[in-house]
Amino acid sequence: MLSMGGQSESWGQTVKMHVKLVVSSWIFHMLAASVVILLVFLHPPEVFSGDTDTARNYLNTIVSTLSTILALSISVILVAIQMTAGNYTHRVLDFFVRLPYNASLFVLYLFTIVHSFFLMAKIRDPLREPLPVSLRPEMSADLVLVVLCFLSLLLYLYAVVQLLKPEQIIELIEREYHRAFAKGRFRVALESVEQICDIAKRAASFADSLTATRCMEVMLQIAKQLPLPNDSKDALLQVHRNLVDQWVEIVGVAVKENEAGLIGIVLDDLQVQGLHYVERGAFDAVELVVRAYRHLAFSHLLYEGQVFYMERVVEHLYDVAASCSQQGERGRVFALRTWSVVRTVGEITFASQTSAIPVLLNGFLMHPRFEDTLAEFPTQDERAKGLAVYFGLWKSFAVGASVRDVARWATWWRDDITDPQLGQAMALLLARHLGREEVTQTLEWVWQTPLTRYHRECVDANFTPWLGDLFDGWPLPDLGIKDAKIKSAKF
Repeated sequence: MLSMGGQSESWGQTVKMHVKLVVSSWIFHMLAASVVILLVFLHPPEVFSGDTDTARNYLNTIVSTLSTILALSISVILVAIQMTAGNYTHRVLDFFVRLPYNASLFVLYLFTIVHSFFLMAKIRDPLREPLPVSLRPEMSADLVLVVLCFLSLLLYLYAVVQLLKPEQIIELIEREYHRAFAKGRFRVALESVEQICDIAKRAASFADSLTATRCMEVMLQIAKQLPLPNDSKDALLQVHRNLVDQWVEIVGVAVKENEAGLIGIVLDDLQVQGLHYVERGAFDAVELVVRAYRHLAFSHLLYEGQVFYMERVVEHLYDVAASCSQQGERGRVFALRTWSVVRTVGEITFASQTSAIPVLLNGFLMHPRFEDTLAEFPTQDERAKGLAVYFGLWKSFAVGASVRDVARWATWWRDDITDPQLGQAMALLLARHLGREEVTQTLEWVWQTPLTRYHRECVDANFTPWLGDLFDGWPLPDLGIKDAKIKSAKF
């Protein structure tokens, strides 16, 4: 039953789409206008009862009035279209030319004007003579056509105003994209996508966040429907790269114009697209998203002083890494690479924005998905690699952090991390290496454990390949340990 219902609904949508396609065509509107004109002449109402002089004046007025109104309306509309095209996209001119109401309007106006000319030529009787009976139906029909012309002009102006609305332009471009994509005309489809991106960028520059947001919704839908690349040499990867690069450019414009809402929307959409790539196993495409975040962080957000958006960038990277870690060995490798990007972003951020550390701490070092990702590493070696990357970031935090911030982090690490001992050792050793005794003492107090409890071999066994990076090429701090079997000191 559900299958039959689904088929029925699909069939109904197909019929509705075809009907809408037919109704919105030039041919349909021309035929509709021609049928209306034919009905008016077949059954004209008896509304004209004047003489030949009245008929001549009426026809002369109608010809000049309709011609002037039509010319002025088209001129004003073209000016409005030119302004809209300059603000958003030149495609609006193409849509105006293809507007089906053009057909019905011009058919009605041109026929009424031409018919008035011919009818005026038929009136040969002297002034103030009764109009011949044979011409009265045509005069009545001409009166009805004039009324229809004015009504059609109102409908036409309404259609043009709707066409000039940015959301309607976006909908038309999206419709063209789907048509071109369904027919395999991929170049035309990509041009449509670029047009939507251009509208978003121009909307951001004009502080039209509503239009830019609608553009992002459409682009996200398009991105999800695109086929995914199989490897790094697949031509489809370039298509996805172009799309992600367009999003980066939109953020660049939004940052310059201080469009806060749009910045957040694009960053969130990048995360949604990245998670979509992860679910499909397209890690080459996921790399595009990770690189986009890194580029945004360094080229736009930090450069323009949008520091607090850095936290959202890092949170999204943590989410992407957590999803990758659930996709097997390759996913875990990619999760570590994503953490490396987080570390790079965090190091620059902490170094340049020391005053923002209390605000950025939660997103950079205390993200809940960190523990989820770490739990996905099955071996101690992988876990050690992850901790090495993480504590590279922690090291940059510890350089300028206050004692209060260190205590916040230490409490979180103690309470939320399943196996905290190895991380505690690294934090204490790094604090000693940095020469920040107040940080070392704070960690010892929160964890109720002295530094001497951690035997250096506890770290050597897991971090030897990465110690040079963490400790800047220096040996591990001398803890004054003489016996390899030191017992835990009472604190």
